[in-house]
Amino acid sequence: MKTLALLVAGRRTKWAMLALWLIAFVVMMPVGAKLAHETTDDTESFLPPSAESTEVVRRLNDDFKAGETTQGLIVYERDGGLTAADKREIAANAAAIEAAGKDEIPLTQRPAVPFAPGSPSELVSEDGSVAYTVLTVPTDFEHAGDWGTNVRDITDERTDEGLDVYVTGDIGFSADAEEVFGSIDTKLLFATVILVLVLLGVIYRSVLVAVTPLIVVFFAYTVTQGFIYLLAKSGETVSSNSTSILIVLMFGVGTDYCLLLVSRYREELRRLDDKHEAMAHAISRSGPAILASGLTVTLAMLVLRLADAGNTNSLGPVAAIGVFSAMTAGLTLLPALLTIFGRAGFWPRRRTVACDPEGAAVPRQGLWRRIGDRVLARPLPALIVTVALFLAGSLGILAYKVDYSTTTFFKKQTESVDGFKVLGTAFPQGTLAPMTVLVTDENGQVSRADVTRAVAELGGVNGVARAFPNGQVSEDGSTASINLVLEDDPLKSSSLEIVPELRDSVSEVAPGVTGLVGGTTAINYDFNKATKSDLELIAPLALLLIAIILAILLRALIAPLVLIASVVLSFLCTLGLSFLFIRFVVGDAGIDASIPTFAFIFLVALGIDYTIFLMARVREEARQHGTREGMLRALAATGPVITSAGIILAGTFSVLMTLPVTFTFDLGFMVALGILLDTFIVRTIMVPAAVELLGDKIWWPSTAAGGGSALGEDTGEHPVVESAAKPD
Repeated sequence: MKTLALLVAGRRTKWAMLALWLIAFVVMMPVGAKLAHETTDDTESFLPPSAESTEVVRRLNDDFKAGETTQGLIVYERDGGLTAADKREIAANAAAIEAAGKDEIPLTQRPAVPFAPGSPSELVSEDGSVAYTVLTVPTDFEHAGDWGTNVRDITDERTDEGLDVYVTGDIGFSADAEEVFGSIDTKLLFATVILVLVLLGVIYRSVLVAVTPLIVVFFAYTVTQGFIYLLAKSGETVSSNSTSILIVLMFGVGTDYCLLLVSRYREELRRLDDKHEAMAHAISRSGPAILASGLTVTLAMLVLRLADAGNTNSLGPVAAIGVFSAMTAGLTLLPALLTIFGRAGFWPRRRTVACDPEGAAVPRQGLWRRIGDRVLARPLPALIVTVALFLAGSLGILAYKVDYSTTTFFKKQTESVDGFKVLGTAFPQGTLAPMTVLVTDENGQVSRADVTRAVAELGGVNGVARAFPNGQVSEDGSTASINLVLEDDPLKSSSLEIVPELRDSVSEVAPGVTGLVGGTTAINYDFNKATKSDLELIAPLALLLIAIILAILLRALIAPLVLIASVVLSFLCTLGLSFLFIRFVVGDAGIDASIPTFAFIFLVALGIDYTIFLMARVREEARQHGTREGMLRALAATGPVITSAGIILAGTFSVLMTLPVTFTFDLGFMVALGILLDTFIVRTIMVPAAVELLGDKIWWPSTAAGGGSALGEDTGEHPVVESAAKPD
């Protein structure tokens, strides 16, 4: 760490460091700009490779001429019944869609049109007031939204009042999602930058110091995009969800690291006249905490690579690259810029960093010292009360329920959801997204009798509205496809619970003949199952990695256990309170099954940041003043910066709540709440109380005086910067 301090704070080397980052920025910007074209969002990209629904997708793509297909529905409704003019318009729309051509709407088969000669009677409601046309297209997440928009352009051209037309189904939802998520990265980036800039301006009231962290994170983000593009080009799956979350994650953690270093630099500027020496000391003292924090979050993110669920698995390396880049920029580019700016960077508040060695030597008092005095005066009641409150909040986990209800996916009114509601009043709600069952004869061509038997078995399962052959057969004739329509919303938790029964019903249709159940409902069932097992694997491994890094940083074994226990308790309380809020305040039936896994990684990895910042300073102060006084001094010194960092990090994740999508709203709320709990309760009350009760035992097997230097930990000796440095 001392070598790094000399490099980034030297009179000439600071300019070299800035030049290196400028070169990296210029080289990576055009590379990263192509990232959006390399993201993958197909069905297999987020499914577990071993799942049955994944096998269905593979067989459809490999063995069937049309490959995996999806559908769009055009729902027509008129109170009192559809008229002859309406029927002509329905037919005209279908003809126009067919005439649009493969480039505009690439149908894999002719539309199923109500009222047409020979069309299924199931396309028209019993009272004749609702009917729907079925459009079958290839499964293509990148273009489905455009196809849905093209269909709407055709159906919107009508003059007959009283006829309501909705484009729904997969292409309708994709069109609405494209509208919601269009330029989402740009919107998130803009909103996050504005929020962080405002908060930094309020905190520092100095133009350059407020803007510098944004510059640093922007450089790191640009370089990160370039590396992630190269990762995607190498064959790794990178989803658009991962790149969207990356913006918020990097600005959150990157700003945290910047705040910690700026705070320490201000302290050293008051103590030392030379800005280069002040920065060298600041890096030597705060660098280990930033390094430990960055490595903790990076390794925790890499643990996601072990996940079975594709979207969780792909987020791991993307987030790890982003956090590592933010940490690297915080330890290299930021100190170089701050050293270049010197005290002038704090204008118009330069007096706050005026050299005053005598004043700097006086222990900081203020709000956080007073809070620390109160907590340490009665540590046992403080610990009991906070633990009890967190345990009470954790009881909200009993409200946990998985649900992907179609009607709550968007948090604003959309045509696709309105169309689904109309469809559900007249037809089984599963009509929106029929499941796919593949019946295969392992010994030769599948027979009509086998398909009929499978249809009968599937139709006998409670919750199934109907099952029917869709006429699709594999190119070798061994496999036939069956469509299955559920009575209820295909994305509700009650529908997902039917999947195991469906699979059991066709596990052995006849000797050598088996069925595989896939489609939207089965996909979500398999995804839920995978995310549950992923959390059981990821959680202990991530905690073990964090414990090892904390043990190295603090030269102790007891302290890491205490800190991890506090963060886990905070996570459980966050989950409980969030589930209660989402279920009974927001009114959603449940949450996406992957959210607890994402929340765990974000909250445990990021929440431990603040205890690292605090305890690293406690360790430093305890060497000279003992554990108790060290804690009070650390609280006073780190209180403002950790509070600021927590507010900014919570604020950046709360930006996700502004998107009209339930998943991002729930994740943003959960992480923001957890960060605030860590900032204001865990770091301020719970950890200080626990340390006070344990006393010097917290450092076992070391002592309060320490036992060496970990990760280049500052032991009181500081690097000497180049003698030619001039005070500013």
